Amino acid sequence: MQLSDKLSRRNFQLMWFGNFISQFGSQIAFITLMFWLKEEVGLASVMGLSAMLFSVFIALFSPLGGVLADTYSRKKIIICSDILSGTASLILPVTFYFLPDQIYLLVTLVLLIQLVLGAALGVYDPAYSSLLTNVVSKKQLPLANAVKNATIQGAMLIGQGVGLLLYGQFGIIVILFANSFSFYLSALAESWIKPPKQVGEISSQSWSRPNFQKLFYSMKEGLEYISNDPSVKSLLVLIGGVYFLSGPFVVLLPFYIEQSLYAPGFWYGYLISVFGGGGLIGYLSLPYFKLIVQDWSSLGLASFLIFGFLLIGLGLSDNIYFTLIIFFGCGYCFGLINVMIETAILTNTPDVKRGRVMSIYRVITRLTYPLGMMVSGAIADLYLISIDFIFIICGFLVLVLSLQQFRGQKLKTALAF
Repeated sequence: MQLSDKLSRRNFQLMWFGNFISQFGSQIAFITLMFWLKEEVGLASVMGLSAMLFSVFIALFSPLGGVLADTYSRKKIIICSDILSGTASLILPVTFYFLPDQIYLLVTLVLLIQLVLGAALGVYDPAYSSLLTNVVSKKQLPLANAVKNATIQGAMLIGQGVGLLLYGQFGIIVILFANSFSFYLSALAESWIKPPKQVGEISSQSWSRPNFQKLFYSMKEGLEYISNDPSVKSLLVLIGGVYFLSGPFVVLLPFYIEQSLYAPGFWYGYLISVFGGGGLIGYLSLPYFKLIVQDWSSLGLASFLIFGFLLIGLGLSDNIYFTLIIFFGCGYCFGLINVMIETAILTNTPDVKRGRVMSIYRVITRLTYPLGMMVSGAIADLYLISIDFIFIICGFLVLVLSLQQFRGQKLKTALAF
């Protein structure tokens, strides 16, 4: 890839490597722990609780991470977050090795570690995204952000794909040790980054005990900025709506395959994989569109409208192969929309507030997705509404939301960069 200069390219490569190695290790550990919980406990609720605690604590700690990212060295924040994650992750394999028969202790420890890892990632994410804008030029940001998101998607697909193979070959202890090591390796790579000094950064000599009143005021200041900036607010509404209206397709997909498509359950894995592959291509296609389309507002509106029509198409489809094609298109649009909105927010937000704005972005994307799953599941169970009809309604709402938000000139200006 081409970046503006040698130092910028080196910084980005170090950030990319650190992010990929920790994400890859985390995904392998995640799928391994899910199957270990299934084997040892056999309760889906415990598996769901583990994933929920992780996501909730990311959302809870993201606002704090945003404030810290706008106040202290972003490089040091991501290094410390990785070291904390690595140290917390190291507790698991040690306990598995010395106390292999204490199942209830191990399950409790797995859940507690999820809290720590979620909190660490909540602090890490805003600092990482904000640091990315410091080490690459504005012109190269779409490419860098696309590669970053594609890396996360690729690590998830590859990591979860090979996780079970490694689990069967090496066992859970080796995998958990390797996961812990991946965080330390990521921190080592990040320690070699040489970013420019960020605006508003407090030097290490000036660090003092955190003032919680100032932290709260700083969070409030970030929310006020979002509230007073129509373009950023509109971008957040759009991404929140897309995540909320995409949630039903995950939780209702097994029932949709059985009741609407009359297909075997193994198609669930194929559909999810095709969606993920489409998302990966969607992430990577943004730099290409940047070369041929200067005004992203038209591209953004087209992506949202196509996504809405594809969701409606899922509700009308009764053929598994046609559904497979639609799922690929949905994944592609979802990936393109994600990286486009995130890049627009990073570009249009001042550096001194970027961490706080990105923290709200993380909260929205982390919470609206499971909220959509919960609401749609409750509607399907309580009101006995057909899944096909729910999918059609979700697609229609995406169309309404996109047309309503893209009417504003501020949003068009935010995407025209």
